[in-house]
This record gives sequence, structure tokens and C-alpha cells, in this order.
Amino acid sequence: MISYEEFEDIVVNILNRDISSNEDQKKAILSESYKSLFIVAGPGSGKTTVMVLKILKYIFVDDIDPREILATTFTRKAAEELYSRILGWGDEIKNYLTSSLDEDDFGDISKILAIEKIDFNQINIGTTDSVAEELLREYKQPGETQPVVVEKFVANSAMIKILLKDEKYLNKNLVEYLKELSGRQKLEEPSRMSEILIEIKNRIYYDQVDFDELYLKTEPGSGERLALDCIIEYEDTLNQRHTIDFAMLESTFLEKLKDGSMEDFLDDIKIVLIDEYQDTNLIQEDIYFTIAESALENDGSITVVGDDDQSLYRFRGATVDLFTNYKQRVNERLGIEVEEINLRTNYRSTENIIEHCNKFAELDREYQNARVENKPKIIAPDFEKEKMPILGMFRNNPEMLANDLAKLINNLVNKKEAELKVLQVLNEDYFKKVNGKISIAELQKLKMKNIREGKKIEKIKLKLDSEYGSASDMAILSYSPKERSHGSKSFLHHLRKNLKRARKPIEMFNPRGIELQDVDMVAIFCGLILECIDPEGGMQKLDKSIPKLAKYNMNRWRVKAKEYIKLNPEPKQPIDLNTFVTHWQIRRPYPLQNENGQDNKWPKQASLMELAYKLTTWIEPLQGDVEGIVYLEAITKSITQTGFFNEYHSTISFKSPIDEKNSVLEAIWNIFIPLSTGGVKIDESLLETLPDDRINVLSIHQSKGLEFPLVIVDVGSRFKTNDIKTQKLRFPKSLKEQTTIEDTIRKHSVLGESKRSEKDRKFDDLTRLYFVAFSRAESVLLLVGLSPAIEGYNKKDQHFNIPNIALGWSRDENYIGFKEIYLI
Repeated sequence: MISYEEFEDIVVNILNRDISSNEDQKKAILSESYKSLFIVAGPGSGKTTVMVLKILKYIFVDDIDPREILATTFTRKAAEELYSRILGWGDEIKNYLTSSLDEDDFGDISKILAIEKIDFNQINIGTTDSVAEELLREYKQPGETQPVVVEKFVANSAMIKILLKDEKYLNKNLVEYLKELSGRQKLEEPSRMSEILIEIKNRIYYDQVDFDELYLKTEPGSGERLALDCIIEYEDTLNQRHTIDFAMLESTFLEKLKDGSMEDFLDDIKIVLIDEYQDTNLIQEDIYFTIAESALENDGSITVVGDDDQSLYRFRGATVDLFTNYKQRVNERLGIEVEEINLRTNYRSTENIIEHCNKFAELDREYQNARVENKPKIIAPDFEKEKMPILGMFRNNPEMLANDLAKLINNLVNKKEAELKVLQVLNEDYFKKVNGKISIAELQKLKMKNIREGKKIEKIKLKLDSEYGSASDMAILSYSPKERSHGSKSFLHHLRKNLKRARKPIEMFNPRGIELQDVDMVAIFCGLILECIDPEGGMQKLDKSIPKLAKYNMNRWRVKAKEYIKLNPEPKQPIDLNTFVTHWQIRRPYPLQNENGQDNKWPKQASLMELAYKLTTWIEPLQGDVEGIVYLEAITKSITQTGFFNEYHSTISFKSPIDEKNSVLEAIWNIFIPLSTGGVKIDESLLETLPDDRINVLSIHQSKGLEFPLVIVDVGSRFKTNDIKTQKLRFPKSLKEQTTIEDTIRKHSVLGESKRSEKDRKFDDLTRLYFVAFSRAESVLLLVGLSPAIEGYNKKDQHFNIPNIALGWSRDENYIGFKEIYLI
């Protein structure tokens, strides 16, 4: 259609993307359509730009039809961004080409028609699961029923129901087996057991283990056999209701790809482009390679993009070895040699942040064995960015840390700037004076001493963009965003309180900070629903098999709901909350008569969804607060999706007293017991759109793919001593050698046992986790924690260490540290 030279000229001059100055990007985009690539893309290296331009190059230069292209990403948000950019840039190129040809005596009419005919909507773009779902729908056989894919919490609810049936959750053999695999000391609640069983089932799918063969190897009555029996019953339950979970979806998709059901799709496909390949599992690899076989037969190619240093989803079945060994694996399966291209230039972060990330990735010698061989460092672009040192804020306790961080945030948000007094961690003179032995506690003392004596302390000014800067320019990243856990309050809890106390209060967005069942507005909301459908828990009390935790939380919710009713919240017209609930409880309609003076009748059945939305009228945070909306969506999704497993389909039936009782108990079991026992959690997909007026608190996993001008990483707010209980969060040295779900299932697959021990993999996971956290920052990276988090002293002034990967410890217990950190 057009030459590559014309394409590059349009990209540079019309799209304002100077790909010609980056040889790595240009090489990746320029490669021929039949050339397969292995692209290792470091953080901020413009991989989305490369993927978009590569797809547009296929279309405009190589004359590839959009429907011949398959591109997958890891998240729906990433897929939407990819699709949006293709549409935007693609249309710009189309408009430029057609207008240029029109000006040249209308040009070549056939060429204009060919360009105008391009339909970018025909490109197969999405997550692996969304693409699978769409193609299964498109290529289903006549009369075939398309199964509905259920969310994770619905799958958990189905498994909980199976465990509660015949009290399987009390079987000692099953409990001991699940405890052994999960490493849990206690395992009392069905919801926790359900999560472990679902993980076992998913691993069997992900690692493509022959279930029947595995089943025959187990002893009747053993915990392992009982677990597999639960999985069989779970799958039967889903199949009977024409539903599947995501692992089953991928398995069905692969089966259809291989049995000829999707021959038309495979006959068309030429280009396979896979993003975030480092988080791929074995069944997904098989899917990609199966599609790629057809692409290669059609003179096409497969290109994978990813970064082993950003592989975070081992707990979901991802196997980073599939990425680090990709060139060998693709050669063995498809018989092709792929070219490796490293996108090294980081356009996101300042040079100091880039250097910090490089040092962090390289400080542990053993970690290098888990990376792509001979991996180059990430580098800064030629143009200069304002350099800001890596900052560190360490205080004696969570309250002090929260207080000082809140002051800094308040100055930045409300005053648009903050002046910081800083001291470099490895100040050269001081470094020589103490012979290289430095503790954070000593440095804090030195800094305060210098300030008291009037000695010169370096000052740094931080500013948000004066016109557009807001709280959303900052993100707080943590291993866990929990604000309360087992009764204790984290530094994030204190930070939220301090930010609200500011003269101009600053809000935090952290809907995963508290377990859903413990959130006040959720408790009130669920309590109101329960009081409407089951006044005073009359029917609930009839069922003696309801778990203790569920009873406790549901009763607590009811108390909170009654207290809330007494507050008589707005609106009070045309009906107040107390009247609404009372009429539900006595099953009398409101109003009692219609406009014609005829008596209204109570319905034969009532939708729980309709009841829920009516009750939100009196709970303002569930309507207007961004966190409240997330909570509401989680609960309503629970109501709608669990309807798949209900005889009454999430309605309360009033056809007869027995129907009423059964439908109420069904709602309690399928909706409120999972909610009250922790079976329903805030899914990451509900958090893909972040508010633009709050400080975002995210788990590091959730921050993947995002970037912020100022990133605050919690590297040690929980670590006061070298407690073995916190080692898994910072330095898993004393990890017990135990059987894991991953290793138990993996040994039955073609992958075989991992060459790296579970301890080494835990160290690798933490390294990757904090590499991702540090590389989210554009301009400022601030590490926060408690003073003892690096080094400290006990009451007798005896020195002690708290090894922590995030702060420069290698797994052989050498403290290497980072001399670019400045204390504030």
C-alpha cells in the first residue's frame, strides 16, 4: 500500500513519534511480517507505542488485513489502551493518506478505496480470556449453548457450597491436606478452604495435567482424593448450569482450536502478537503456539513482548521460565529461530530512578540466574530530565511516619510545593569516618544534630505541576494495601486519618484497605437487606449449619443496620428508610393503595437487585463516593452472578411460606455467607479507573502498567524487629521447605519440577515486586518505612539488622545498600 519510508515519515511528522531516533524500537517496528521476534521491553520503554506502530505497519506497509491480526494483552485496561491508540493513530494515517492522494489529481482511485476500506475493528484485540470468549461465541456450532464465564468470587461461592454440603469442610483428612499444601497453621473457614481448592484446580488446568491420571494415583479417602472429588463436583455444578470459570474457558478454547472447530479463524490468521508474555502459563503458551502454527503456514509470524523483571503473577499460575527460555521453547515447538530485540531506553523516569532500578536488579548475584541471559541495563534517553535524588523517609513508629508523610503530602497538594531538609545516606566524608558501617538510626541522629548546631543541610524543593497538579499525581504502593489486619492498624490507617485532619482534607482511594465484610457502609447495606428479607434473622436461626463467622458477621451487620435506621437518613420523602424496611418486614406494599384507590398487593416474588438499589437511596456513600461505588459493584456482582447457582435466581419468592423460607436461606447461603466470611473480595478489574482527585493507594501488583510523577513505596512500615513472621514480606531466609501447590501439581506436567527452590523463587518474586514498584515513578521516588526497617538498636543500644530485599540486601545476607538515597 505504502513504503516503509512513507510510513516512518508519517509517524514522525504526523503522529509526532520519532521512532527513527531509537534503533531498538525502529528495528522492532520495521521487521518483515514473516519475521518472528522476542522483544524484551524494560519499564517505560514504549512497548505499547511499538506494538501499535508494528500493527499499523503490518496493515499499511505489508497489506495485512486487520482480521488476520491477533494481539493479546494481560489486562482489559491495557487492551482498551492498545485498541484506542490503534483507532486514533490509524485514523490519522488514513485521513492523511486519502487527503494526500486527493490533492494529487485524486491519485490512484483503487488505492484510496483500499485505504478507506481498512476497518481496525476487525483486529482481534483483548486479553487471552476475552479473545477466547469472543471467538468461542463466533464459532460455536448450530444449537450449541455458549457457557457463561463466572467471576472468581462466584467460583469460590460454588466451591464453598460444595464444602458445606455433607460438612466436607470438617473432614480431617481434607483439612490436613489443604493445610499442608497451603502452609497454613489454621484452616477453619470454608471460604479459605475454597480458595485453596480453586487454586489446585486452576493449577491442574494451567500446567495441563491429566486429571484422570492424577486421580488414579490418589488413595481413596485420602485428603488428596477428597480434594479432587470436590473439584469434580465443582465442575459438574458449573456444567449443569452452563457456566465455566476462566481456567475452564482457556481449556475449552484450546480444545476448539485443536479439533477443527475454528478452522476458518486459523485459516485467516497471519500475525500473532502477545504482550506481557512473562506472565504466561503453560496452557496459554499452548494456545499461542497452536494459533502461531497456522500463522506460520500463512507466511506470517509470532512476536512476544515482555520483561522477566516484571513477572508478578506466579501465584496465578504464571511460569516466568516460559519467557526466559522462550527462544528455545518456540524453536522446539514451531521449528523457528526468533530474533531478540531489547527495548532498553526508559522514557518514563529520571536518570536517577533508572540507575536505582538497575542497581536494585543487579545487587543479588543469584537473581541473575532467573533473568533473560545477558540482559542489558535500562538506559535514559539522550534528552535530560530534571534529576531528583531517591528519597527516604524513616521514622520510629507508624504514627510518626504517617504524620510526617501527611505533612509532606499536604504541602504538595494544598501549597503545591514542599521544602525538604535532606542528608545523603552515604555521604562520602561520613562514610569514611565510620569505615563504611552506617545505620539509618545513626544518620537520623547526625541529621538532627547538624540541624540543631546550625550546620548546613542540603535542601530540596518538590513541586506538583502548578496548573494541573493534584493528589492523583501521587501513588502509595505497598506489598499489601490493608489498613487494618487482625485488629492492628497499619501506617496507611494513620495516614488516612492525618490527611483528613488537614485544613483542606485530602482523600485516599484505597477500597482494598479493609476487608469487604468489615467496611461500615457494606455492613449497613448488607444488614438492611437481611432485615428486609429475614426480619430479626428468624429464618437464619433455623439453619444450624451456618458457619460461626458468618453468623457473627451477619448479626453484627443487622445491629449496624438498626442503628443506622435510627439516624433517619435522607431522603425522608416520599418514604423514609424506617418505613421502607418495616413494610418489607411485614410484607405490605407501600403505598397501600394505588392512584385509583385500589389495594396494592405484595408481589409474588421480589428481585434482590431491585431491593439493593432501592436501599442505596439512603446510603449516600454508595452513590457518590468512589470507594463506595466499588463496594456497591462488588456486592451487586455477587448478587447477579450467584444467581446462576440459585433455584430462585437471586429473588425472594412469596408464592408460599416454604418458597419464602427456601429462597431466603438460598440468598443467605449463596450471597451473604460468602460476603460475611471473606469469600468476596474487591477484584482488581473494578479498580482499573482511578479517581483524579485522590491519592491512590495500590498493591504493587495493581500498579503494574501504571506510572505516576511521585511514587511512595512502603518498604518497611511493618518491620520493627527481625521477626520470622514478616520474613516472607522482606527476606524469606527461614522459609520452611514444604510442599507447595505449585510444585505438587507441576511435577505431574511436562514442565516437571522447577530447577529453582521455593526459597529462591520467593526471593525472585520479592525482587521483581519491588523492581516494578520503583520503576512506576516518573520524577520522584520516595521510600518509606520505620527506622529499624534497615538497621536499628534495641533498648540496650545493641545493634540489630532487619534484612530487607527492598533496601539493598542480597539473599546471601550482604547489605549492599543504595548510596543515592537521601533521608528526609
